[in-house]
Amino acid sequence: MEFSLTDEIINQITFAMEDQQHNFLINRKTGEIIRKADEKRSADKEDQEYAAIPGWRPINGYYLMEKFVSSLRNPVFRDRLREALSSGKGVFRSFKDHLKKNKEVENLWFIFKDREMRQIVWRWYDEQRELAGLEKLGPVPEKFEDLALSDFSIKEGDKEHLEPALKLDKKAFSKAFPDADPDQVETVYTQKRKLEPGLLDPKSLLLVIESPMKEFAGFAWGVEKTGPFSEGMLLKIIQVAVVEHYRGLGLGQMLMRRLLQEAHNRGYERLSVELVEASLSLGSFFESLGFKTCSQTLEFDLENWERNLT
Repeated sequence: MEFSLTDEIINQITFAMEDQQHNFLINRKTGEIIRKADEKRSADKEDQEYAAIPGWRPINGYYLMEKFVSSLRNPVFRDRLREALSSGKGVFRSFKDHLKKNKEVENLWFIFKDREMRQIVWRWYDEQRELAGLEKLGPVPEKFEDLALSDFSIKEGDKEHLEPALKLDKKAFSKAFPDADPDQVETVYTQKRKLEPGLLDPKSLLLVIESPMKEFAGFAWGVEKTGPFSEGMLLKIIQVAVVEHYRGLGLGQMLMRRLLQEAHNRGYERLSVELVEASLSLGSFFESLGFKTCSQTLEFDLENWERNLT
């Protein structure tokens, strides 16, 4: 292949791939795509001037949908789409109908599909270059790999975000203590939050994430603290929470990566987070970002001490 693989050509190739009614060829020099003529073309001429675009059949589309569903971390959306894929006749229509019920997941599907199709075209292009005796271009460019969630935006929180952030903060705090008395949890929540500066206080760092429709989707909140053994600035993470409707899409990690960058830009030397009760399950999430355990608290249930000692 002698032409450059531009975004425009990639889009033309992927569009032609999904056309199940016709076969297409691409000019090896110019990148021009033409419909394969009904009449027979000289095999030698076709090999020299044109190449077949990557093959794509309904089964490929089905496998792509399966891969997308497996990538979803939200169990509700994942199960609904899996049910659609196992519905038999009309599976493609059923899949699309389920996607339309949630615009954010539908948007993720379009992003995922675009990324995957671009990767296929890029690898095909590299193979064609190798067959022509040209140097391969190597791995797929990052711009093709990192498209997910690109329509969500992160910004510093302001007054308009106070109400939804406080509401979500209280809900997330309560979920960390599922077996405790709700009234006691609310009392503890109120006491703890009184000890912290407000969300918009100068000592707070508040980041919010918004959906493509500019809806509040979650937030990350850290407050400035003084380290016990260091004079360096410490940012303690108070809360990272995502609205239930948007969970399982990777927004929490997206928020935390941005928080790490913002904390670094503001001169903080360390970040800390305290996990208790049900939130202990988030340990692996923070470890994946580079956090390391530096303390541990153990408890013993004295009400059942005899059973615990056996």
